[in-house]
Amino acid sequence: MAIADMKRMDILLPRGDQDGALRLLQRLGCLQLTGVKPAEGAEAPAAPMPRLNDTDAALARVRWAISKLSRFDRVKQSMFRPLPALQPEEMEEADGPDVQGVIEALEGLERRAGELRGEMTGLQLRMDQLAPWHGLDVPGSMLRDTASARVFLGTAAAAGLGELQNAWEGRPASVQIVGTDRDAAHFVAVVHRSHAEEFAAALRGIGFQRADLALGEDTPAEAARLAAGRMDAAREEMRGLEGEMDALAADLPRLRAAHDGLVARRARLVAEEGSARTGSAALLSGWVPARLAPSVTETLRLKFPMAQAALRDPEEGEVPPVLLHNPALAQPFEAVVGGFALPAPGSLDPTRVLAPFFACFFGMMVSDAGYGIMMALLVPVLIRILKPSPAGKRIFRVIMLGGLFTIVWGALYNTWFGFTPWPSVFDPINNSLPVMLMCAALGALHLFAGLVLGIVQNVRQGRWLDAIYDQVSWMLLVVGIGLLALPSTSAVGTWMAIAGAGIVLLFSARNKTRNPFKRVLSGLGALYGITGWLSDLLSYMRLFGMGLATGVIGMVVNQLVGMVMSGGIIGWIVGPIIFVGVHLFNAAINILGAYVHAARLQYIEFFSKFYQEGGTAFNPLRYTPRYHRVADT
Repeated sequence: MAIADMKRMDILLPRGDQDGALRLLQRLGCLQLTGVKPAEGAEAPAAPMPRLNDTDAALARVRWAISKLSRFDRVKQSMFRPLPALQPEEMEEADGPDVQGVIEALEGLERRAGELRGEMTGLQLRMDQLAPWHGLDVPGSMLRDTASARVFLGTAAAAGLGELQNAWEGRPASVQIVGTDRDAAHFVAVVHRSHAEEFAAALRGIGFQRADLALGEDTPAEAARLAAGRMDAAREEMRGLEGEMDALAADLPRLRAAHDGLVARRARLVAEEGSARTGSAALLSGWVPARLAPSVTETLRLKFPMAQAALRDPEEGEVPPVLLHNPALAQPFEAVVGGFALPAPGSLDPTRVLAPFFACFFGMMVSDAGYGIMMALLVPVLIRILKPSPAGKRIFRVIMLGGLFTIVWGALYNTWFGFTPWPSVFDPINNSLPVMLMCAALGALHLFAGLVLGIVQNVRQGRWLDAIYDQVSWMLLVVGIGLLALPSTSAVGTWMAIAGAGIVLLFSARNKTRNPFKRVLSGLGALYGITGWLSDLLSYMRLFGMGLATGVIGMVVNQLVGMVMSGGIIGWIVGPIIFVGVHLFNAAINILGAYVHAARLQYIEFFSKFYQEGGTAFNPLRYTPRYHRVADT
């Protein structure tokens, strides 16, 4: 139950050694640098530093290039593909002229592609505009007003245009309908100038909209063919640009290495910006785990003899970051604690107590020894092949340890890939009551473990009376009520329950009011919380329900496979495929469900009894590559 002790480390060093020291600290990855308020006479850094601005700009360009070229990536990214290993120096050196040349070439291609996309959009609009006019076999030069006639080219309501044609029959006007589109008609009309205004007024009455086709010497069909030809040429050029971008995608590994190097450089520049500097010296300050502080100090001294490092305990008002520190077997379960919230500094880290409960509950819910063997054997292989991040590795190890407990519970339930080859110790299908009682008993043990942790936390913080009022009282009350169920212990249970209820009644509202009457009323409300204990215990019935579901589904799958395999040679071929596929799916779904529900029992039932959250994660200066893993040195 350890939160790592933190020391404040102040490092004074020559200004010329600052970048090298930051590189060393980044490689060590165990010092969280914080800002330093410049002392009187110190140089106030520019805000922001020009180098930081330049790095941000370079990083933005690299990210843009990666996003543009990723669709041409010859090696598709996958969560199941291990990240390539790279030395920090290789990341730092990747952002060179070659990478900048790739980005500049890509920018040029993207500019031309943007121009082509705009041109193609205009051409498509042009072709859509001309499509209804293909029946007009007159060049644009002839669709102009003359000294004696006016030309009307446009669209109007089809019904109204028909009436207009009938009304103007025999008058100096000619109306030709070129095409129709739903209720609209596309037409060209030639009218003698003496009747042009009257004709225009009639057109306005039927919703006339003038069309400006800008045909020149071409007919609409010829103009559309020219636009289609230019569209084909633009598409061909676009395919050429796509091919050039595809060729540039071969440089994605260098771009990704440059990205990770720029991220590392940016982290150092941010740390440098937070330092205090004079013309010749710089001061860095941050948090380091106490157990690592001597080695960090010694490494700095060896690499930079002029540097001076001073260590001290946190002062009043300083809140150090939180780093969980647990034995190897419990370390993977720090992922479960971190998934909720880190404990506050000075409180308890529940990882060591949580670990066996989580693994036990996980095993009870998966509850198939065959699945447990599969998890225990395959997860180490997956870790070796995939080489996941430290956070991902912790999740894998939680599943592996849960697999070991699954083997135990699967053997007790006698479930092996859905088969039951021999008599079981617990039979959740035919004799469920003992299994349900066992789940309730484990739940009660889990809840009481939370109360014990609450007592330890209060005692460590010097709040002895709070331990009695908030935890011992409920232990007496709940245990007393439980003892009332047995005739031989009912007398003891009565007095324990009365004592616990009395403490809750009188002291649960001690921090809210001094009025005795109000405190008793609040205490009565607090006593109603005994019903919450019942609902908490019932929550552990999910251990029974999910374990039962896993076994029943496995048995149904086996029966289905048996029926398929009884169908002859095809059944003997298809049956094993169904068996493996469905059992893998069943295992995956139940592993996911077991993880989620086991975490829920910790967060809702267990943590509510003692947990003090509010810690800020320890975030040291380190390499945090996105596309690579730092090669082991």
